[in-house]
This record gives sequence, structure tokens and C-alpha cells, in this order.
Amino acid sequence: MKIGIITFHCAHNYGAVLQAYGLKEFLKLSGHSVNVVNYRPRYIVNTFRKFNLRYWLSRNPYKCIVRLFIEIIVKPIRIKRWYVFERFMDEYLDLSPYSKENNFSYLDFLVLGSDQIWNPKLTGGNFDGVYFGNGAKCNVISYAASSRFESLSLEQQNYFSINLSNLKGISVRESSLADLLQPLVNLKVNVVVDPTLLAGREVFDDIAISPKKEKYLLLYQIGQWTELNNLARKIAEKLNLEIIEISSHPIEPRKGLVQTASPNEFVGYFKDATFIVTTSFHGLAFSIMYNRQFYCLKKNSDSDLRLLSLLDKLDLQGRFLEIGEEPDFEFIDYNNVNQKLKRERDMSVEYLQKSINLG
Repeated sequence: MKIGIITFHCAHNYGAVLQAYGLKEFLKLSGHSVNVVNYRPRYIVNTFRKFNLRYWLSRNPYKCIVRLFIEIIVKPIRIKRWYVFERFMDEYLDLSPYSKENNFSYLDFLVLGSDQIWNPKLTGGNFDGVYFGNGAKCNVISYAASSRFESLSLEQQNYFSINLSNLKGISVRESSLADLLQPLVNLKVNVVVDPTLLAGREVFDDIAISPKKEKYLLLYQIGQWTELNNLARKIAEKLNLEIIEISSHPIEPRKGLVQTASPNEFVGYFKDATFIVTTSFHGLAFSIMYNRQFYCLKKNSDSDLRLLSLLDKLDLQGRFLEIGEEPDFEFIDYNNVNQKLKRERDMSVEYLQKSINLG
């Protein structure tokens, strides 16, 4: 079968490109012709442009000068990162062209997701109909679609009810989102694992590039959190580890900060880490995939829902620390975790088998 995937593949974000690669590879290894549709909305592309006045402009003249000075330092990093991500997309995602007139009639199935494709905060302030398969003349399903809703307004409920009605299969990444959507649709809303965990380490081992370092604590955070930096330092001191941090976006350089790693190198850093500290969902996913010892830190925002959903499934709630909570350094029993993960993965495969007849 011919299958197309529409997701946040063009975001210069490690989790975004790697989940797209994971789903594409899983479906491809199942015997299908698979492409990631090269849909590049402005609200994503503009966020990751090499040059953008918004990087340094401010209504406050003093802030404008400070931000301009920082941008002069960060600009070479930003440009190198841009090319690193674009090369990965071109080489690994098997992109197919997108146009507004495209109704996908040449496809047997269009798969929506994964990632936060149903989060209007990330899609220009409104829901994007493309990520609901609007106008598609083929079978449409979602796989591990995500958002950050704790509740839905009446308007949002109506939108989901109408725009999910034509899907042949619905699956989301978080139990909390499934609970919100289930009353609005006739189909069962399945909860499935993220494509990175669906594909598994065998797929990612093939592209991983080792950092050629030994015994380090890997720090990966979305934004910069003083509390997370302090937690990482405490753990590193106790375990006598060097701290290596992968930045989620370009910032001023400092010792131990890796800013231009390719997605391949990102995977390699997780694969070889001794310990991991993160606030990122995909940081958590790769920690679990490679059976690393880790802690996550709660940000006390709706973004915690994504991590908590996965941690709950695997009985790893104790690895999710409150701000200021001390780690107990209890060793993770991955025999138990991997059994639970296999069960979740098997249910995810079953959903795909029923939805698109993987065979």
C-alpha cells in the first residue's frame, strides 16, 4: 500500500524529526511504500528560519541592543543547526511534495501524526485542517496525535467532533487526550506509544552516531530551567560524571553545551549516556528505549501530561520529581519496564494492523 504521513517533520526539533522517521521506518519495514508529506506551514518554517528580525528586535531599545549582541554570537550556531536538520530531512524522511490542491487520491492511507499536531498553540493559534486530513480523498487515520489540553471548550469540542468524524481510525499519545475526545466521536480513541518507541532501538541503532565519550550525564531540556540544571549537577557530583547538555534551541555557547548535534548524534548521546536528566517527552522516550537511568523534572504546566502518561503506563512515576525534590537514586528495573513497554507496543501494532491492514 501507498501511505503518506503528515506530521511536524519540518520543525528543527529532535523529537519532531525522529518521531517522523520512526513511524516512516516502522511502516516501511511492514512492507509498504511510505513517504512523509512535505507540508511546511509558515508558522513552523518561520520559527526556525536562519535569519529573522524577531530574534533581536524589541520595543525596549536596551533589550534590542542586548538581543542583537546575543544574536551576533548565536547566529553561526543557528545557521549550522538549520543545515543539520534540513540534511536529515532530505536524507532520511523520504519526502513527497505537498500542494494545496493535493487531495491525496494517489494514497491508500494518510496517517496524521505523531506529535502535537492538534495543539493550536503550535499551529498558528488555530487548529490546522491539514492535520485533520481535511479534503483527503483516501483513507485517513491518526497515529499518536498529541496536544496539551487539560480541558476543551465547547468550540473545541465541536471542532474535534466534526473534523474527526471522517477518520477510519483514531489514536492519540496521551490517556488524558483520549478521555477528552472519546465522548465526541463514535470510534474508539486508542492510546498508543510514540513512534520512536514503536520503531524501537533496532531502527535507531542504524542511524545513531556515538559521541565517543564515556561516563557522562546527559542533560536535555526544553528551554532553560535553573532547577533542572541544579538537579543535574547534584546527580553528576554524586556519580562523578561529566555533564553534557544538548540544547533544544540556539543559545550563548558554554562549556559542555552541544548545540549543533545532528539527529543521528542526538540518538547516539542518549544511547551511550550513563545517566539522563530531562524535561522533554522525547528525552524520556529515548531514555527508556535505551534502558538508561534517568530523572524527569515536573514543570508544573500542561506539558507534564505527556511525560506523566508514559511514566504511568510503565510504573515509573517515581522518576518524575517535583521541583526541589531530592532523587533517591533507586535503580530502574528495566526487565519489568521492558515487559510493560512491549505490551503497550503490541497494542499499538494491533491498532495499526486493524486500521491499515499491516498484515
